[in-house]
Amino acid sequence: MKKTLRIICFMIAVLSCFIPDSYAASGPVLLDRIVATVNDEIITWSELMNVIVIDGRQLLTGLTGEQRDNKIREAERPVLNSLIEMKLQLQEARRMNLEVNPSEIDGAIADIMAKYSLTEETLKESLKAEGLAPEDYRARLADQILLQKVINYVVRNNIVVSDKEIEKYYKDHPGEFDGGEKIRISQIFFAMPRESSRKEEMEMKARDIVQRISSGEDFAKLAAEYSEDPSRAYGGDLGYISRGSALKEIEDAAEALRKGEVSSPFWSQAGLHIIKIEDRMEGGGIDKVRNRIREALQQKSFEAGYREWKAGLREKAFIEIKL
Repeated sequence: MKKTLRIICFMIAVLSCFIPDSYAASGPVLLDRIVATVNDEIITWSELMNVIVIDGRQLLTGLTGEQRDNKIREAERPVLNSLIEMKLQLQEARRMNLEVNPSEIDGAIADIMAKYSLTEETLKESLKAEGLAPEDYRARLADQILLQKVINYVVRNNIVVSDKEIEKYYKDHPGEFDGGEKIRISQIFFAMPRESSRKEEMEMKARDIVQRISSGEDFAKLAAEYSEDPSRAYGGDLGYISRGSALKEIEDAAEALRKGEVSSPFWSQAGLHIIKIEDRMEGGGIDKVRNRIREALQQKSFEAGYREWKAGLREKAFIEIKL
């Protein structure tokens, strides 16, 4: 349960109570120094460290001293960039007079409690364990809701995919839709060890990863962190496969899963696999795949529009980085 709440807390905010021990000795001046100015708002070093430690908790496990410090320094710039983008988007939302009312926050908390089977008491206990007061949790949820509102208003709600675009895509990608069902699979893969004695160790590691996924952690993120397959660069995404195009063990495991489900670890001659069914696509004509193509094109347009909007916010903003 604590692992689940860590994920939720990081998704919605920058925590303010988790400073790395290796930096704490540097003193209050360092903890309070400004690392970036974004228009009329600042980002402090302590805020930056909070996010790095929460997001990189698994990467930092077992590291001490110089190794830990080096790993944290590697993350400083990319994480700071993400924080700057978040502040710019929230500023734009407020400039547009977008607001979040208490009932929306209550609804979001109810959804989280239902999704992760939490009671009010267990939620309070988990927040307390993370050092986060309920009012701070609500404030950060409000920021997350506000971000979603402005992104939808500016980008997502302005995307229109016409039937002509769908038909053109279908025509330009004949191999993607011909024949029988195609399954889009993501995997986390561990190569077959040279020493058979290591197989049990690998199985334990894989089972732990499956448990973390069941607790709410992102499959793609874990694939990027742990998988030994080249697909790790794409969050483990193997794309769409049809019968006969992948290892038999993968195809057999995929057949037993529904969309969104994750397999237990299983072995093939290549190594140990964990797979997730991202999508199932029927063959046999455009009418059966029209909605899927529309969703794919909408997502592609959204990603392009979102990048363009973020770039525009940065271009017109005053940003000073002091890291």
